[in-house]
Amino acid sequence: MDNPILMIPGPTNLSDDVLKALCQPMIGHTSQEFYEEFKEAHSLTSKLFGSDPERTVLFSGSGTFGMEALFSSFAKPGDNVLSIVNGYFGDRFAEIGSIYGLNVKTIKFEPHEDVDLELVKNELSSKSYDFVTLTHIDTSTGTMNDLRGVGKVVKEQGAFFVVDMVSSLGCVEFNFDTEPVDYAFSASQKCVGAPPGAIMVALSKELLEKRGSVKGRSYYFDLKRWLPVMRDPSIYLSTPNVAVMRALRVALNEVFEEGLQNKIRRHKELGEIAYEFVVKRGWQPLSKRPSPSVIAFDLGKPVANEVAKSLYKQGILVARGLGALSSRVIRVGYMGWTTKELLYNTLKKIEDAFNEIRH
Repeated sequence: MDNPILMIPGPTNLSDDVLKALCQPMIGHTSQEFYEEFKEAHSLTSKLFGSDPERTVLFSGSGTFGMEALFSSFAKPGDNVLSIVNGYFGDRFAEIGSIYGLNVKTIKFEPHEDVDLELVKNELSSKSYDFVTLTHIDTSTGTMNDLRGVGKVVKEQGAFFVVDMVSSLGCVEFNFDTEPVDYAFSASQKCVGAPPGAIMVALSKELLEKRGSVKGRSYYFDLKRWLPVMRDPSIYLSTPNVAVMRALRVALNEVFEEGLQNKIRRHKELGEIAYEFVVKRGWQPLSKRPSPSVIAFDLGKPVANEVAKSLYKQGILVARGLGALSSRVIRVGYMGWTTKELLYNTLKKIEDAFNEIRH
């Protein structure tokens, strides 16, 4: 099937204007035109986070770069890291931290469970931790964690709070400068509605003051090298993905043309529609906390592959689950410019395919 509609947990469908921007003739990364466009994209990224432009970084890469850049830029060998895990991407935090020689402990919860704040508090009280990591919305389960509640506990215990917002920034209410977060990162291909290839990071003043002198253990991933480039994009550090950055600028403008609050409200409604539809059909969502960007649900039978193939033949791409339940789990993403009609149509086709296969 050529050009299927993407109803997966990212990347998402692109608007016509973003596609046009992506297909423009190539320009020089040191040209005045790109300089101005990048400055605008960086300014809009800061606005999306609700962060100070002086502490916001935009550079080329995938969401995983945000995880590695944290440890490469601000962690010292032997630092203690607590990784809160209730999905696939929480485990990735722990794996990268271990690669950098950090003492990583994971505290795991079932996908359908909320993070037990008392359990986290007790762990942080028992030992001095430098960083605590959390995936805000884990697309493997559709779980949206209590960022504010966890952050409050972390800050009370004096650790830096690190949040993966790859699947939530632009879909949920968030203001970096007023939240108990020290390091937040996201990527272009999810809620923002741009192609993959751009990573966005917001840094707290406290993190920079206390860890700004830490010697970076990478050239590309050291965010302290990127901060001067944000102030003056004519400084050469590494060639950016020019096409993606130009498309991102258009997508960010579209976010604010719709109105960020309107976009957040629309995604909240999409999450509620998906959750209600799944529950009414007797399927089991992997999370009891509806996500405004993705839902993962257990069909109860090992037919996820057949269902996904049926939808693909109809021009719609959905994702199977990850891990032990992959044969029974379907994941549907509704980020970016997904409409209620498109989401409902996708869910109805899943139901029809499931019933046909079951019978």
